[in-house]
Amino acid sequence: LHSTQPHPASPHPHHFRPSFAMPLVTGLLAAALGSSLPSPAWGAGPPVEIDFYRALQGSSIDHHTTQSDDLASLGGVIKYIHTEIIPEHQEAATRFERKYQVDAIMKRRFKVKNPAMDQSQTFFMDFGPFVTFDQGQSTNPDLDGLYKISGDFVGVQDNQDPGLALTKQTPNFWYSVSGFCPNLPWENMPMPDGTTTARCNSKEHLCEAKGTPDSPGADCVKYADSGDVVLGGLCGADLNNTVPTMDPNGTHGCAYTYGKATLVNLDTLVKISDQKCNGGKPCTDWFDFRKNCDDASLKKMFDPSGKIIDAKNFSEGQESLFCVEYDIHPACQQNCSSAACQKATPKEIGIPFWLGRCDPEANARRAELLADAFGMEGALDKHQIVAKDVLEQKATCNNVGTVSCQPTTDAQGSKGGPYCSRSFGGVCYQCHIPGVKTAYRPDADSQPVCPYDILMSEYKSVPHPNCKSTKPSDICCLYTGTCVGSDDPSTATLDEEGLRLVEHRCWKDGSSDPMLTFAERVAREKLSGALDPTSMGVKSFAYYQWGVSPGEQNFAAFTASLKEHTGPSPSPAPSPAPSPTPSSSKGPPVWLIVVLVVVGVVALALLGFLFYYRSQRARQWPVAADGTGLNRPIQSA
Repeated sequence: LHSTQPHPASPHPHHFRPSFAMPLVTGLLAAALGSSLPSPAWGAGPPVEIDFYRALQGSSIDHHTTQSDDLASLGGVIKYIHTEIIPEHQEAATRFERKYQVDAIMKRRFKVKNPAMDQSQTFFMDFGPFVTFDQGQSTNPDLDGLYKISGDFVGVQDNQDPGLALTKQTPNFWYSVSGFCPNLPWENMPMPDGTTTARCNSKEHLCEAKGTPDSPGADCVKYADSGDVVLGGLCGADLNNTVPTMDPNGTHGCAYTYGKATLVNLDTLVKISDQKCNGGKPCTDWFDFRKNCDDASLKKMFDPSGKIIDAKNFSEGQESLFCVEYDIHPACQQNCSSAACQKATPKEIGIPFWLGRCDPEANARRAELLADAFGMEGALDKHQIVAKDVLEQKATCNNVGTVSCQPTTDAQGSKGGPYCSRSFGGVCYQCHIPGVKTAYRPDADSQPVCPYDILMSEYKSVPHPNCKSTKPSDICCLYTGTCVGSDDPSTATLDEEGLRLVEHRCWKDGSSDPMLTFAERVAREKLSGALDPTSMGVKSFAYYQWGVSPGEQNFAAFTASLKEHTGPSPSPAPSPAPSPTPSSSKGPPVWLIVVLVVVGVVALALLGFLFYYRSQRARQWPVAADGTGLNRPIQSA
């Protein structure tokens, strides 16, 4: 691995990648715990449960402990691969695998219990500052003092990169886990291949390997209270259970534990096998795709100026084209919002999974696809990317004695925040409720909007927000249940009020069906068009119009987006042509014809009866006045 030298406070450290981790040492944890002495007090309450993710070579899983390393939230690990691993113009054309051999994503459940820290060093309620590790070495000398005073800790940082478009509702996070002797590298620097670290190259010249707990390096940082070498925060790696059975307690050497890893294969996630290789066969893996894919449009890449060029490999003494998983215009790589990126056409090249790096909706969709690949319930139909048991854990955000997650109130109620929710990656992330009479801070709208259920759990006993109206468009009443109007999508008003109510209905029902019904009405009545509710594009549109929090787009923007999916209204079926008639005069009515037919039948029946009766009379002998027959024939004796 090649060294990079970002400052840990940088918004997008380049160092979240597989590193040389300390091999498992028999008896390490027992030795570490046995040598711990009294330490600073830690906060009350249970440890925090949270899922951490990491991009790595799948075959290396569990070969090393996870310490002195950097990890990410679910969205963060996708972002890391998208921006650091796969852009083609950043890497060598001759490689036979993805950067750093990444072919999988790991998820582990961690339990975290940090020691008590000064409030200035506490982030998102439960974590310390993020630490960038390079070859197992903390890159920031200033944090050595924190290790000395507070001990081992798990750090966090929200990640904002202008080269990947997100909304404030979908923040990404980096995490760091401290290990034994965090200020020194795993191995002596520089390594035989020239790899080194920033602190080795600096005036500190910290190049010596950290060693082991039994034989630590001479320059290892030590706890201020005991003088012992900093042990590292790991005190239990449970490789048999997804949720670790052991809880950390926040003492020296015991800030976190973790459970059994689960893996998602990256080729499977991005659907490499959907690409065709060698004349129509499914590509078997990344290398097969790179070498043998059939799609000529994927044998392109960007040069540093943004020009599209052939993707050529000049190795082995000959020139050959190769296929590109993903590449992005250099201007967009730096900043999706820049004028140069906006003008770039095309902005990207690659397989469908990765397209849309500058599209917040596409990035949200990728995170949900990864959550679904890990088996997370509700990932693809309820926008759920944080595990349910993490959201419902005992460790709360609204803790006594804290201010960052305690809403400001007055006699009329809450001023809309600050609240905190674990819906944003599992950490206690600040959010607000819009539409209050008086906001708790002038720039409250810069914070994410809280999830709909924020007042249903730990904030249940806190005074409800003092809403400025009962209009759904002001949003506040959606939390308090005081909005006017109908959320029935077949009768909701076709404006922003109805849109907000139907969004809330979708969340409440856990279904996009109400939004489909509402969108069909808007298409028909506002756009004079029609939607095909069975279309995947229309279904996707409806799904991404709602989420776990209220939307913020206005009705005009909703209608404009809907127009892209709206087709013409179906033409009415033509009336059948009338049968030709012998004249232009109007014929008799049907009832008259029926009556005439019946009368004719009756008349014919009467005539027939009279004819029969008369014929029978003609066949009889005349009768005489005396009653005897006249002219009767003589009968023989």
